[in-house]
Amino acid sequence: MRLPHAVWIGGLLLPALLAATGVVVYGGGIERALDADVRSALGKAGYHGVVAVEGRTVVVSEVAPRSVDAVRAVVSDVSGVGTAEVRQAEPAQLFVAVRGAEILVSGAVADDEERGALIAAVQVADHRVTAALRTGGLLPIPPAVVGRVVSAALSAKVSDVTATVHNGQIAIAARVPDEARATAVREAVTQAANGLQVTDRIEVGPSAAVGDLNVEALHDSISRLVNGNGAIRFVQGTTAYEGHGTVLIQRVGRMLLVAPRASITLVAHGTDQAVAAKRGELVRDVLVGQGVSPALIAIETRPAPGGEYDPATRQVDVVVR
Repeated sequence: MRLPHAVWIGGLLLPALLAATGVVVYGGGIERALDADVRSALGKAGYHGVVAVEGRTVVVSEVAPRSVDAVRAVVSDVSGVGTAEVRQAEPAQLFVAVRGAEILVSGAVADDEERGALIAAVQVADHRVTAALRTGGLLPIPPAVVGRVVSAALSAKVSDVTATVHNGQIAIAARVPDEARATAVREAVTQAANGLQVTDRIEVGPSAAVGDLNVEALHDSISRLVNGNGAIRFVQGTTAYEGHGTVLIQRVGRMLLVAPRASITLVAHGTDQAVAAKRGELVRDVLVGQGVSPALIAIETRPAPGGEYDPATRQVDVVVR
């Protein structure tokens, strides 16, 4: 029997053409495979970035300027990539906190060399440095300027101060015993800030209780650290970490030590409630091992019964309040 022309076109030729391009037969599978291949290639080459795939077009954003050409070459060499677009990272927010004998720096650096320069710049005798830095971004100010800001705060004998640098501004928050000390902090930081606009959030009054910190800035810094390094993610359907999960959690734990009264919620995703809860418990245990009080940690589960093809459905998010 001879098939009608429309049936032949729609029922035989069109599916064959679509199958050849992989559009219908594989659907989102091609994008998932391409995403995995690109991430793997970048990781092996030692580069970092946020990967997005649409069809055969791959966009890698948050790439350090010095790595743009190299990242484009790596992505273009991945089999199946049609178009490779690479976008430079913008200067990221930098968070610096001095809490007693602890100096915390959190933000983004271009590479390990810049990481080392920043840590060396803020290192002070009798103080421990906790560096929660993601690779592949940009510091908003040079490491030497960060070091001068830390030194300025310490020279004014302020043991409880936070500095947030972003968009050409530096916001200083501190609690000092008198106006003379407040003036000393303002003048020292302004001189060290290398022309940046200084926003003054200094309060005069009794010393702040331990844990009285800019929690919103801390939460933002933790989110940038975690999301900029592949998130705290698990292999599909399992409780095995994918990527650098445990290392990230340890860094988060050290950051949380500067705010011992902050409430932490672990939002755990998984195929069902049991898997999500187990993942949350694993993250909690690592945080507790870093010294975070278990009484401050709550776990919320977000089941994803439709599957864990989206990476966000197999990770644990950290929320600090």
